Amino acid sequence: MGNLKSVLILSIIFIIFGCDLFSEDKKVQQVKNGKLNSCPQMTLQEMAEGFMGSPSWSSIKADDGESYVNLKGDITFHEKSVTALIQFKLNQDDTFKYQAIEFNDVPQNMIIANALLTKMCSKK
Repeated sequence: MGNLKSVLILSIIFIIFGCDLFSEDKKVQQVKNGKLNSCPQMTLQEMAEGFMGSPSWSSIKADDGESYVNLKGDITFHEKSVTALIQFKLNQDDTFKYQAIEFNDVPQNMIIANALLTKMCSKK
């Protein structure tokens, strides 16, 4: 009887929340499968997997009402292991753009961001 109850509960959850409960966020998929103008030969997922250790993706709706996708992974910066977080802002027209980057929770400037994204593009 316990298994039947579990199946019924899971079925109800599936009906209420739909298929998206078990699939990756559509916003994350949009960015993962997207390409930067500066790197048209690779998706962001390919860039991340070819360069970062343990890349992970998440989406957020920020206090400003905007939607963002975060890419987090381990990299080496100045011969030290750091956790990088690269953030992309989703636009209303289903495009996205680079927003910010942090190493170990410390914001980095655009020069560092451009250098990192260029290096990520060359790793295939």
